[in-house]
Amino acid sequence: MFTTQLKVDRETFSAASTVLDTSVEQSVEKDFVLPDYYADIFRILKCIVNARVLSQTINGGKLSFEMCVTARVLYCSENDSKVNCIVQNMNYTKSVDIGDNCSNPSISITPHCDYVNCRVISPRRLDIRGAVTSRIKVSCEKKQSIVTDAQGCNIQLRKQLLTYPSKRLTADKRITLIEELELASDKPPVDQVVRTDCFIEPSEQKIIAGKLVTKGNAQISMCYSCINTSGEETLENMRFSIPFSQIIDIDGIDESFEASVEITPSGCEIMPSAGSQSSLECELVMFVNCVAVKYETAEVVTDAYSTCYECEIKSSEGSMESVPINVMQTVVSKAKALYPDESIRCVYDSWANVENTNVSYDPDKKVFIVSGNTKFSVLAKSESDQPVFLVAEEPFEQEISAPEQLSQLNDRKCEPYVSVKNCEYTMPDDNSIELTAELVIRASMSASAAKQIVSDISVLTDKPKEKNGDCAIKLCYCSEQEDIWEIAKRYSTSISAILEENELNDENAARSGMLLIPLIN
Repeated sequence: MFTTQLKVDRETFSAASTVLDTSVEQSVEKDFVLPDYYADIFRILKCIVNARVLSQTINGGKLSFEMCVTARVLYCSENDSKVNCIVQNMNYTKSVDIGDNCSNPSISITPHCDYVNCRVISPRRLDIRGAVTSRIKVSCEKKQSIVTDAQGCNIQLRKQLLTYPSKRLTADKRITLIEELELASDKPPVDQVVRTDCFIEPSEQKIIAGKLVTKGNAQISMCYSCINTSGEETLENMRFSIPFSQIIDIDGIDESFEASVEITPSGCEIMPSAGSQSSLECELVMFVNCVAVKYETAEVVTDAYSTCYECEIKSSEGSMESVPINVMQTVVSKAKALYPDESIRCVYDSWANVENTNVSYDPDKKVFIVSGNTKFSVLAKSESDQPVFLVAEEPFEQEISAPEQLSQLNDRKCEPYVSVKNCEYTMPDDNSIELTAELVIRASMSASAAKQIVSDISVLTDKPKEKNGDCAIKLCYCSEQEDIWEIAKRYSTSISAILEENELNDENAARSGMLLIPLIN
């Protein structure tokens, strides 16, 4: 039934818009005197600088974050083989403009140390100079109205079945766990903690109304100085596993959402418990970042016209994101550390860090290539009973196959997070140490396709189309490449009328030659 009233049905399309992708540098400067209870400095083994984000907020078009830079100086005193450790924490606050109207922001801040120099001013005084660069990426939700249907005014619609993100929710939470740990019965008491490390191993996540439950295990490793049963000053290692289960409040989330959760360690402090030689207290800080997206599948209008009236069509290019695919892969990275000066008697501790992670896409192989650099560190004892610090570096590269549904789309992307699960060593001879690190790559792969979608339709009922009342059918000569939709639009008729008149079953059917075009009055 013909009506001059146009009814338009709309839905909301939600997209993530990157509003900030930059790097911010922070200089690190610290001149300090050792407390009285620390031994004098004779030889610096290594100065290790780590940075972690303590808090992050967006307010008034600015992203502000607080960062703690920890400098851990390993040194020896004169005529003493004991490894001493002095720790200095430096807090910095940085602000970056991101613009106004950022809803449901997703924030990623990854700090890393560019360089560090540690200079001994006197046996009681140190001067540390360095720089930390934070890679910052902020995405905000961008909403857009899309037309899914329209009736009236002899409106003709071209539709395409699309899966699109209709709603996006984000949340982040800072979690602090305080746990009592027990040394193994064969381990000597802790004198001083030299190094701690943490590997987060997610186990499961569950969505319930308004909440996200995430579970996992934190694998803690520790190296500490002590006196063994023979009265010798040495270093020992311990590993602990801390299970965790956390509830994150996210208003509006339910089981229809696809949730992506990233858990990163932000700090791990271990200290001996008061009054006990075998008990330790661990304070573990983790950041949980969650992005939850609800996807809808519907026929979306990509073009429209009326056979009776002039129309105004508002169209825009929307980037339709695919449902992300999460994968986890392991890669083994190996390197060799050499100490040619003399033989190595034993290895106290070994660990690894990942630097300069990059990702690229190979269209021929249809794979993402995750690459980076593994930096190995070794704390050992030489034949002359002196502690030595050795380093080695080795690049790594891992191919991750892109699923078929992603390889057919444009703007493919992969967001990898690479962490070190463990680091082991062997000694093939007296002067070298072979190191093996197990790297865990957790990657979220997705793709998007740019689609021309209609955001609004207006029919100008005061501007009827001119009709030729002398004829009911026109002849059109066309090629196989011509689109029947464009032909119908040009002659202000309907596709169904052209198909029926020419005994065609499919609007995409190609037929060169003459077509009969019935005109609609």
